[in-house]
Amino acid sequence: MRSIQKPRRGHHILTALMALVAGAVVVGQAPARPWEPITEERLLKPRPGDWLNYRRTFDGFAFSPLDQINRSNVRNLRPVWTYPSREGGRWAPTPIVANGILYFSEGGGRVVAIDVATGEKVWTYERTLPKDINKSQAFHRSRGVAVYDDKVYWGTPDSFLVTLDARTGKRLWEVKTGDYTTGEGHIHPPLITQGKVFFGFSGGDSNSRGKIAAFDAKTGKEIWTTYTVPAAGEPGYDTWNAEKTGVPPMGAATWHTPTHDPELGLLYMATGQPTPRSLALRGKGDALYTNSILALDLNTGKIRWHYQILPEESWDLDSPYESMLLDLPIDGQKRKVLVHTSKIGWGVVLDRVTGKFLKAFRTGYDNVVTEWTSEGRPVYNPEVVPKPEDQDSGKTFFVCPHLHGTRNLQSPSYSPQTGLYYLGINNSCMTVSFFSAKFGPNARYQGMTSGDPKFAPGYDWVGEFVAFDPATGKRAWQYRPKSGSPMTASALATAGGIVFGGTSDRQFFALDNKTGELLWQMRLNGDISGAPVTFDVGGKQYVALGAGGNIAQTTTLGALTKVDIPSGNGIIWVFALPEPVKR
Repeated sequence: MRSIQKPRRGHHILTALMALVAGAVVVGQAPARPWEPITEERLLKPRPGDWLNYRRTFDGFAFSPLDQINRSNVRNLRPVWTYPSREGGRWAPTPIVANGILYFSEGGGRVVAIDVATGEKVWTYERTLPKDINKSQAFHRSRGVAVYDDKVYWGTPDSFLVTLDARTGKRLWEVKTGDYTTGEGHIHPPLITQGKVFFGFSGGDSNSRGKIAAFDAKTGKEIWTTYTVPAAGEPGYDTWNAEKTGVPPMGAATWHTPTHDPELGLLYMATGQPTPRSLALRGKGDALYTNSILALDLNTGKIRWHYQILPEESWDLDSPYESMLLDLPIDGQKRKVLVHTSKIGWGVVLDRVTGKFLKAFRTGYDNVVTEWTSEGRPVYNPEVVPKPEDQDSGKTFFVCPHLHGTRNLQSPSYSPQTGLYYLGINNSCMTVSFFSAKFGPNARYQGMTSGDPKFAPGYDWVGEFVAFDPATGKRAWQYRPKSGSPMTASALATAGGIVFGGTSDRQFFALDNKTGELLWQMRLNGDISGAPVTFDVGGKQYVALGAGGNIAQTTTLGALTKVDIPSGNGIIWVFALPEPVKR
């Protein structure tokens, strides 16, 4: 199988730095408290009350077996404390909880630890970022951190892996992972397993070359780096027009946290769009491995298989989001599958052992893909595909969905109890035109522009929360908020028979996971911009999330339903059921 891999390097700079060295400071450092190490086994098989990973488990289910909060009592859910962040734009946090401490990060340079039971800050780590940090696409976009042993692992917007003492916030060591001036940085938390830290990178809208990297969890030493676009002479290079255009293959950023199958020893990552975006500017060719799902060997980084969702893509409808790993009956046979949804209004189901395409299903309104071949190649609507003569012609194309997607950062969830795949989707369109651009290092080289978002034909709403049967792709039910506002929150399903979601017009809601009936909702300070998580501390179930991040779906698609965007910063909210009245 084709592999694009950089040899192991031993010259990465690894610097052991204490917390008060210039460039970082710990505020409100608390005395070290008793700590139960977070082991490999606990990450692989979390306890019912744990939320130690980005989507809780390596398969990406985002399902909790907790049921203290359930259909019958969720109407009584109340805030127990809040904590303000410094972020107010593109902040989409996913808190994690370890040993009673909640951790979240900010792309502006902070990691915060809070005692769940009291709401009191335990410590804050603040990082001094370079003055030109706005060159990084990870700036102000941090999704979260990871925890392993007694350390917090944070990927910074200036492209470093930083480790902090989980009890005190003291910086232990850091290692440079990339070049932030090319757009590289870390938005999503890493995945940690088998003593390795696995990172994706931002930078797909700049002229960076996409990659995935693995580091030693104890030392930070680089283990392997695999590039997601080929250099000259490497497999896949012939799918670009580099010799004709004089522009090297670029793009295919890996913005997200990978999923992992321990039995197969595979890591699954998806990649973003090519640079330039415009097919008219880039020239014909599939442009591997952009808009693709990659299965990589955990130990070597070698690409075992790839599947390209959108070859010859031109509309920034990329797919750099985590995949979900399920065992499902497909056409009467139990299969190890991968289910992937992205900006395009379709989901795909693949055999995760081989990468074979099994089926596709519609998720929302789409006028780009008309059908799929038996091999899994999309058939495009010719009315939206640009030709060379369309470049600089002023011609506009009506394309659905909008480039902020049917799905964006709002991740799905799956309930083993119902067998349903839950996802907040957005229906929208845009007008697109294509233009000439001059290539330059560390600059945007796109060749595409989009106008204001539009309603999809026949729609006067944008957002829907949908339950799909992942084996068939059929909708089991859908919930549409009265406002029709965009969906912004990731889904969270629990054993209590509920599934949580949220909208750009500040509504955090809980639905019956079997029927989609609205059971509870509450209006918060801003768009429900992060991923709800749930966990147990001291025998009490909590739900935590971030709101007020003003993420892309809110600031663009929200205009269609006249969403009010409050000023102010994001807030971490923590909910629980009220304590029984003592008599």
